[in-house]
Amino acid sequence: MLAIPQRPCLYTRLSYAPDGSLEKCERQEELGRQAGSRLNWPEFCCVYVDNSRSAWQHNRKRPDWDRMLLTLDRDSGRLIPTDPKANHHHDGIMTYHGDRLIRQPYDLELLLNIADTRHIPLASVSGVRDLSSADDRFVLRIEAAQACREVDNLSRRRIEGYTRMVTRSGRCQQGGIRPFGWGAPTGKTRTKIDLDTGEETEVPVLDFNAPVEEETKYLAKVARRMLVGALSVNGAIRYMDSVSTTTEGGSWSSKTLWSVLTAPRIAGLIERAGVLHKAAWDPVITEEERQGLIALRAARRREKPNPGPARKYLLTGGLLCERCGSEQWQAKPIRKSDPRRVYDCKGCHISRNVEHLDAYVAGRVLRLLSSRRFLVELDAAAADGAPEVAAQITALEKRKKETREQLEALADNPDVDPALAMLSLASFDKKIVALRAQLEMSSRMRLLTRVKGISREAWDAEPIDTRHEVIAALFVVEVLNVGRRGPGFDPESVKLHRKSLGAAPSASHASAEILIEPSGVDA
Repeated sequence: MLAIPQRPCLYTRLSYAPDGSLEKCERQEELGRQAGSRLNWPEFCCVYVDNSRSAWQHNRKRPDWDRMLLTLDRDSGRLIPTDPKANHHHDGIMTYHGDRLIRQPYDLELLLNIADTRHIPLASVSGVRDLSSADDRFVLRIEAAQACREVDNLSRRRIEGYTRMVTRSGRCQQGGIRPFGWGAPTGKTRTKIDLDTGEETEVPVLDFNAPVEEETKYLAKVARRMLVGALSVNGAIRYMDSVSTTTEGGSWSSKTLWSVLTAPRIAGLIERAGVLHKAAWDPVITEEERQGLIALRAARRREKPNPGPARKYLLTGGLLCERCGSEQWQAKPIRKSDPRRVYDCKGCHISRNVEHLDAYVAGRVLRLLSSRRFLVELDAAAADGAPEVAAQITALEKRKKETREQLEALADNPDVDPALAMLSLASFDKKIVALRAQLEMSSRMRLLTRVKGISREAWDAEPIDTRHEVIAALFVVEVLNVGRRGPGFDPESVKLHRKSLGAAPSASHASAEILIEPSGVDA
């Protein structure tokens, strides 16, 4: 027989439940109080309410759930004196049903760990469990796993249903934030309820498949002028601010503008599972123009990367450790009283003097930028690539879609080899990635062309971010686990791997093409 708690609490929560349970929090509280009365529990001193809060989504916070957990853990010392619902302890929990409390095994384990040394009863309309009982813990874990599986199945069915709707009709799902350029009023209204206040308002029903002609006209004008170089990104932002706001009533930013201009929607397409499908609406610009905008955005990002914290050291974020393979380096003082600094590997703490390594790498870069063979290589690489690359990407995307549809139609055919089918689709992806890299090459070529033959004085006058990008475009700088000790710099302690100009710079140092050795002559 379980002991009756002296200070129990009541927890309620409302979100969509796959078992059809849609009881409001007020109804859950009423039924919980009735169950507490039958069990001879005292009155609940606190009622925790998480209204419209999912217990399945990991990234969705449940404020009252967190407050309740604080009050159950006597050993944490984390009570909040100013919060009347979190400044004292509880020794029992009442809820309408177990799935109102938890839907993820992680949450259950968190609750069990807190109640590990205490006999905390967990009661619901359907029965009582003891959180310290091994048998009851076993049953609760099964119920939590079952609840998690039900929600996963519901999510899978909704995703599959949406995918079928998109691929067959080309129509997008209604709801969410209105995409700029689409969402014409239908003449109908619906009632919108504020989840926090319960206030009801009438709002128009919008058709996200119907374009707003005035807005699509602005998008077409901006996109085509940016492609021909007649309008900069900042100029486009100023123009859009002068004629419109975003769909949420805010000012335009570069992130918002690029998001709208490069989305498949603007080309009359819908993307699902990496495949583009023809949409129910007409395109604002062609797919070739959209691919051109994607390449232009990539070029802008390479030329002017997100600065984040101001860069202080030339080679942080661009070094590779031979000993542990780490690419995470920091610049730290040699000693507390010494103003000099060293690049220190966070993995194994091998270090090199910042001033000496910067000077050596800069010298190698300047020598390469002035060499005749490199200038010939750069001119050849800059001229490489046909202007119809965007059209090739569009054609490949179309063929990929057609191939996928044919494979789906033949899925039940015993003569079709699934492995060959997957290989066929993978070949399209490989070609598309290669072509996208070719489009992105222009920004790298412009950067290197601008600094070819640069003098030492002009190099030092360049912003540190630009110098870092030039080094990253040309070399992988690997710090070796060799070298003599003592003052000065040993060139044998570092190895520079040349990157080929025939492909866009790889995000991984491991894929860089080694063209020269430390003691070799720059070509």
